[in-house]
Amino acid sequence: MKVRFGPAGIPPRCKGDTLAGISFVAGEGLNAFEVQWVKGVRLSETKALEAKEIARKNDVELSAHAPYWINCCSKEKGKIDITVRNLLQSVRIAKLMGATCVVFHPGYYLGQSKEEALKSCLKTLELVFERAKEAASLLSPETTGKPTQFGSLEEVLEICSELGLKPTIDFAHLHARDNGRFKSKKDYSRVFEIVENELGSKVVKNLHCHFSEVEFNEKGEKRHLNLFTKNSPPLKELLTLIVELGYAPTMICETPKLDEDALRMKELYEQLKGKRL
Repeated sequence: MKVRFGPAGIPPRCKGDTLAGISFVAGEGLNAFEVQWVKGVRLSETKALEAKEIARKNDVELSAHAPYWINCCSKEKGKIDITVRNLLQSVRIAKLMGATCVVFHPGYYLGQSKEEALKSCLKTLELVFERAKEAASLLSPETTGKPTQFGSLEEVLEICSELGLKPTIDFAHLHARDNGRFKSKKDYSRVFEIVENELGSKVVKNLHCHFSEVEFNEKGEKRHLNLFTKNSPPLKELLTLIVELGYAPTMICETPKLDEDALRMKELYEQLKGKRL
């Protein structure tokens, strides 16, 4: 296994569709690409199969981000129906595309306790699994960036533990949600330890991750920032730890510069790895 780097979506400099985006990042030397369906799944079955072939030929690992219009914790039947539909559609196209995972935000508390929200979330996901068994191997709940959102590190890991899923660790979200959580290697190491304790060594060594710098306040995440803007959260400390531990995560860059910063991440990782050899 190897560490992979790539953007969350089509790079700004690429004037084309998803297929063009995959080829574009491969040409830059990147080897991961997260297809963005945040406003709806807009990729046909034919295009999904074409994406799979392009990715295979170029050794680009594909993942997908499900629509934002998802709330697994809702108590309203109509909203649960939409959530299930969006997750099922995402899973169906992602499978055709050969994606490794479908990232999704679990939802919002909406007045529920953490325990009630977890119960609601698990119930909704069970509805998805009943209609698509392959969802269990694809769906990946993401840590969320605001305290009003269900999706702390512990909550995401509990979902995964209960249902046998693998998490998406968004370091910017955790940093914003927990008021500047990451300052040192030790802070990142603690997250890896928690994941390993809950889900095992195989999962923690091959995590699907999101990274960007982030602006935040007491309400959590405000906006993504480019790398090396404020060093918040710090990238070098994370990559140094990954090198030291020999982990092989997929690092999806969510800064405004997307592929340019993904390349910077890759270059820094390779520098750190070279120094250790």
